[in-house]
Amino acid sequence: MTPMIDVLLVLLIIFMAISPQTPQGMNAALPRDAAQEAVSEPRSAVVLVIAKDGRYTLNAEAVRADSLADRLTSVYSRRASRILFLKGAPELEFGTVASAIDTARSVNISQLALMPR
Repeated sequence: MTPMIDVLLVLLIIFMAISPQTPQGMNAALPRDAAQEAVSEPRSAVVLVIAKDGRYTLNAEAVRADSLADRLTSVYSRRASRILFLKGAPELEFGTVASAIDTARSVNISQLALMPR
């Protein structure tokens, strides 16, 4: 039994001696910063607010209902992400909110988020 333990200890010492002392990493390409790729991308979110009287405000700028589609098209022409945040007054009927959603979908806004308050 003793010779077997001696052999195992010698093998352990050999494996410890030939194993690398410093960990070696793998070469990998690091991802580029998203800010470098989308230089013209504005960082603020696009928020459409519908007041209780039905008036639209797009990023704190008043917009008429008949020009909402044109205004959304011009805002999203400079953006890669097509996300719209929609905030409606609690007193609104859903038909008013639904027409704003339909207008947003008609100008190919891919994601729409409803803001609770």
